[in-house]
Amino acid sequence: MKFNKEIAKFKIAVTSRCCLRCTHCFIDKSRDETIPLAAALRAADAFLRSPGASKTLEIYGGEPLMEFALVKKIITAARAAARRLGKDLAVSVASNGMLAERRHLEYMAENGIRFSVSFSGGRKTNDLTRRLPSGRGAFPALEKKLPLLLSVPGLGLHVIFCVHPLRAASALGDFKRLVALGFRNIGIECVHGFPWRERDYSAFGRAMRGITAFTAEKAAAGDFIVLEPLMELFCDKSRSFCPFLRDLEMYPDGTLSLYPYPFVKTPAQRKKISVGSVESGLIPRFRDCRPDPGSAACSGCVAGYYRLPGLEGGSRAYRLRTDICLEAARGLVARSSCEGPIRDYLRLLIKLFKRGGI
Repeated sequence: MKFNKEIAKFKIAVTSRCCLRCTHCFIDKSRDETIPLAAALRAADAFLRSPGASKTLEIYGGEPLMEFALVKKIITAARAAARRLGKDLAVSVASNGMLAERRHLEYMAENGIRFSVSFSGGRKTNDLTRRLPSGRGAFPALEKKLPLLLSVPGLGLHVIFCVHPLRAASALGDFKRLVALGFRNIGIECVHGFPWRERDYSAFGRAMRGITAFTAEKAAAGDFIVLEPLMELFCDKSRSFCPFLRDLEMYPDGTLSLYPYPFVKTPAQRKKISVGSVESGLIPRFRDCRPDPGSAACSGCVAGYYRLPGLEGGSRAYRLRTDICLEAARGLVARSSCEGPIRDYLRLLIKLFKRGGI
């Protein structure tokens, strides 16, 4: 398998297995899929051989800590391949945090791996979607893990904060709770597959403006909160229109897709959104294309691809999030000419983006 276009970020969903039953995740746990090591290494090698010197490998699932030995083998091999190819490789592991042990966290800290934990701040918000197999909310169990997560020196700890439309109005309060707990690297994602009403968009917009204003206020005081949607605005805009740059991922069965694995509900949908497989490579439509901003082929690519039903609401919320962060970024850039802490904050965001957020 070979990629003729730059793949800056590649995601591998190593398993469908998970210790939670989150209602906003549509992975079919009954399929019990785990990726073969050889397939993962073949895909990682092709990713690293694609054009571009800076690479980010993201590993998730399911719950990747259920396959920790496999995850370590993939990371070790990818790091060795990156060294041989002269590529700069950043690695992150995304987890629900429930199975985290000190040995996992120390391994990641020692190896410069970002550890991303799904957590929504308050109990009511978290337990709306994050459930144990029994149906009970997962917040009490995860809350017990927080002291461990926050105690390991050198751990690149990141929070994946998912906003559900029913809790959009509480997003600012939940964000502040995460900061009060000690988290300083926070991403904001929008739940897909559930209806977003106009009032939910309005509430989320107000919350996002509050979050960006709060982040700017903290930055001005020298307390830097890495708000990932702000950080990602510093990517190379000349290429970022192409989803292959940062959205390509591999499912446990070897399917290559631009859709996040948890959004795909059925085998029929998986087949529909496949852009290829690790065995056969990319399908001709995507194998032979090259990014060309403004071209007819590129202009219709995203519009013609992202068509799974039920996901538009979350996509609109995501665009709202990004637009508000762009507005905030422009304000920060304007302030940076006369405010030293703001200037230092922007330099940090740029530095972290180049290092894969770590």
